[in-house]
Amino acid sequence: MTFLETEEAWERLRSVRSEADTGPAGLVRGPDGRRRWSAPASPQARLLVDRYLPLCLAGPRLTIAQLGQSLDGFIATRTGDADYVTGEEDRRHLHRLRALADAVVVGAGTAVADDPQLTVRACAGTHPVRVVLDPRGRVPLDRRVFTDGSAPTLWVVGATGERRPAPPDGVELLTLTETDAFAPHQLVRTLARRGLGRVLIEGGGVTVSRFVHAGALHRLYVTVAPVLLGDGIPGLRFDGTPVMRDALRPPVRRSTLGEDTLFELDLSAPRPDAPLDGQHRDTGEARGEGEHPVDHGHGQPLARAQARGAEGPGGDALAGAPAADVQRQRHGDQGEHHQGQQLGQRRV
Repeated sequence: MTFLETEEAWERLRSVRSEADTGPAGLVRGPDGRRRWSAPASPQARLLVDRYLPLCLAGPRLTIAQLGQSLDGFIATRTGDADYVTGEEDRRHLHRLRALADAVVVGAGTAVADDPQLTVRACAGTHPVRVVLDPRGRVPLDRRVFTDGSAPTLWVVGATGERRPAPPDGVELLTLTETDAFAPHQLVRTLARRGLGRVLIEGGGVTVSRFVHAGALHRLYVTVAPVLLGDGIPGLRFDGTPVMRDALRPPVRRSTLGEDTLFELDLSAPRPDAPLDGQHRDTGEARGEGEHPVDHGHGQPLARAQARGAEGPGGDALAGAPAADVQRQRHGDQGEHHQGQQLGQRRV
């Protein structure tokens, strides 16, 4: 018997952007209401449906984030070394998230410390537009996102009054003049107006924490590696509650990625926006922000929020798996290069 394997299953999933696309891709709805392959499929191909189909069907507006960290909560050592916190399966997962996004966003600290490429290499897929949040214009122009030419880059800076050199070809400079322009919800709206509605917030810990704290995410992926660093660059940090019963307890699902554990959290319920300790709404920056160059692998269906609907920030519906999959807990192929009609836009 011939089984549908991982590579072909992934190619089919990449073509799905609406319910109407599921049939031609070979997906049918089972007795439990979940979509599955109509033909015999390998376990890996079935896992792809469980993990990524909800993202494919989430519509043109989706904001997700991802972090890979040690068991004690650090994304890099005290020297900034993050090669690699998590394993190869986590890396594939991250590249699949990139392939499903219109834009991948990092902060200035990440761009400076890690010099990431932010392209799709560990799976088939189209490179997203690379967005560098740099309110003070401090990222050197020798970083790979500015020089390698492999994907378009949007360099988002603040109105500091400094004279900046012209960015290289393939890099667009976007200057934000309003004081709250770097606030998470504002940034998402700015990107959406440029045709970048499906956004992956990739790093570093400060930037991801700001989006979590602002209630600007639909999904958060945290991969935890069984390693202890003792100290280092922290992952999620924001002003928390003094009372345990008021802590954020989103629906969560766990799955394994090799030796690592992936936590998928549904953050689609809106929450009040408040600035992080030591940060300002107009900059969105903090010292010592770094990125983890890691990626990810397999899982089961994404959870839908229980007893509060599945609407995300901005009122956009977020597809998910049946509520029975929800647990309330604590919590390479080179892709094609798609420039699009203009820099900062990407057709899905």
